[in-house]
Amino acid sequence: QDNLPQAISDCTKAIEINPNYAEAYNNRGLAYYMIKEYDKAWADVYKAERLGYAVHPGFLDALKKASGRDR
Repeated sequence: QDNLPQAISDCTKAIEINPNYAEAYNNRGLAYYMIKEYDKAWADVYKAERLGYAVHPGFLDALKKASGRDR
């Protein structure tokens, strides 16, 4: 938990350098999920998928349950 803000910052920097870096969106989305920022997590998941990244189905299920909404 203590490293999540740094992980978010690192992913954001990677995205600034390469806006098409799908894995960085996925990883930042996972970090947002872990700090219960579900809207931000969904935004990053959607972006990663649009860029062709196969988001792990288990993560999607967990995000759906935690956020109380479907995709």
